Amino acid sequence: MFQQLSGYPNVSTLGATFRRGTGGHVVNASDVGDVTQSNFSAAAIINNEALNGVTSLNMLIIDKPTTYENIDNSTNKTLASSVIVMSAWRDSSASVPMNISLYFQVLEEYRPNIRADYFCSFYDTTQSKWNESGCTKPRHNPTFDRYECSCNHLTSFALIWLPKLPLTRHLNAQDIASLVFQSISICCFLAIMIHAVLIRIRDSKMSLQTYDLPPLISCGITMILFVFYIALAMTVYTKETYDDEKQCFLSSSVLMFFVYFFLIFMFCVKTSVAYFNYLRFVHLFPQPSYRRLFIMLVISFLISITWVAFAAGFNSNSLFHITQLYPYKLCWFTRDVIYYFLTIPVCLFLLINIVIFIFVAYHVLNHIRNSTSPHHSYDRMKQCVLFLLLSCATQGIGWLLGPFLTIATPDAANVLGWFFIIFNGLEGLWVIFIYLVVRLQRIDEQKRLIAVSELKKTQRSKSASHKYRKSFEEDNEWDNYGITRETGIKYRNTRN
Repeated sequence: MFQQLSGYPNVSTLGATFRRGTGGHVVNASDVGDVTQSNFSAAAIINNEALNGVTSLNMLIIDKPTTYENIDNSTNKTLASSVIVMSAWRDSSASVPMNISLYFQVLEEYRPNIRADYFCSFYDTTQSKWNESGCTKPRHNPTFDRYECSCNHLTSFALIWLPKLPLTRHLNAQDIASLVFQSISICCFLAIMIHAVLIRIRDSKMSLQTYDLPPLISCGITMILFVFYIALAMTVYTKETYDDEKQCFLSSSVLMFFVYFFLIFMFCVKTSVAYFNYLRFVHLFPQPSYRRLFIMLVISFLISITWVAFAAGFNSNSLFHITQLYPYKLCWFTRDVIYYFLTIPVCLFLLINIVIFIFVAYHVLNHIRNSTSPHHSYDRMKQCVLFLLLSCATQGIGWLLGPFLTIATPDAANVLGWFFIIFNGLEGLWVIFIYLVVRLQRIDEQKRLIAVSELKKTQRSKSASHKYRKSFEEDNEWDNYGITRETGIKYRNTRN
C-alpha cells in the first residue's frame, strides 16, 4: 500500500488497517479515532510529529505471512500475527523521532495452544532474527482481542510469541518465619490439649473445669485459623503461576474465605470471652451464666458468616476486583478493598477489646493491691483474662499493619512485615501462659480443697476428743460418787 502525502496537505496522521475477509483501508486524520475503535486484524498509525519532512510512505500488510513463519532459526520465537512492512522517504536528511502505533490480532492458524508471552518485534536483517529493540511490550485490549504497542523506527513488524515461563518459586525470610511461628503455636496448643487429656486420665480431680474452657476455646479458634492459613499459603505456593495471573483459582478462593471467616470469628470469640470475663470479674453481680457465653458465641458465628457471605457475594462479580492472586504467596483481598473487609472490622474489635482490657486490668490491679486473702485462685482467673486480652490486642495490631504493607516504601514494608509476623507469632506464647495460669489455678483450688478437708478432719478429731474427755470426766465423777457412797454405807454399818 503506497500513499503520496503531497496530495493531502492537511493530513497530520497516516496509517493503514487490514481486516481479514474485508481488505485494507487507508487511515487519515479525520477517521483515525473511528479506526482505532474498530475491529481489524492488523494496523499501523504514524504519529503527527513523525511525518515532518516525509514525502511518501510505503505500508504493506501481509495477511498470511508464510515467508516469515520460519525466518528465525536462532530463537524459539514464533510468528503470531500478520506482518506490517513500513518505509518512508523524507525531503531532508534531518533526523525526526519516529512513533508508530501498532495493532495486532493473533491469527487463528498461529494461535499457540500453550500459555505464551507476546512481543512486538521487528525482523532484524543483520542478525536474521526477531528483535524487540525500540518497541514497547504489547498490551492486550480485551474489547477487540488484540495487542497494542508502539515502535520508534520503520521496518517489518509482527507479533511473535514465546512459551510463558512460570514465576520462580521462593520463600523469603518473612514467609518462612511466619509459617514456623504459626506451626510452633499449633504444636504448643496440641501439646497443651494432650497434657490436659493425660491429666484427666491420671487424676480427674485435676482436670479442667467448665470455667477454664473459654480462654482455651478462644485460643483453639486461633489455631484453626493458623491451620487454614498454612493450608492456603501452601496451596498457592505449590500451584504453578505466571506473571499475568491475577485471578485466584478455585481451591485458593475457598481456602481464602475459610481463613477470612476464622479471622473474623477469632476476633468475635475473643471479644465475647473478654466481655464475659468483664461481667464475671468487674461487673461481678449477678454472675453471668455460661448460657450467656454460649449465646454470644452463636452470635459471633452469625456475624462472621454474614460478613464472609457479603465478601463472597461481592467477589462473585469479577468487576468489583475483591480478591487477587499474589503469586506463590496468598489469595487475598486487593489493595483497594482491604480496608472495608479487614481494616474496619479489625479496628472495631480491637477498640472494644482495648476498652475491656483497661477495665479488667484496672480492676485486677486494685484487687491485687487491696487483697488480703491468702488464696490466689481469683487472681489467677483475672491473669488468664489479661493474657487473653493481650493475645487479642497483639493479633489485632498485627493485622492492622497489613494494609500499610501495600502503601509503605519497601524498607518500611519490610519492618512492618516483621512486626506483623512477630505479633501473630506471639499467639503460641499466650496459649502457654493461659494454660499455665489455668493449671496453677486448678492446683491452688485443689490445695484449698485439701486444706479445707484437713481442717474439717482436725475439727472432727478435736470434737471427738472433747466428747471423749467429757465422757471420761463424767464417768470419773460417777465412780467417785459411787465410792463415796459405798464408804459412807460401810461406815454407818460399822457404827451400828
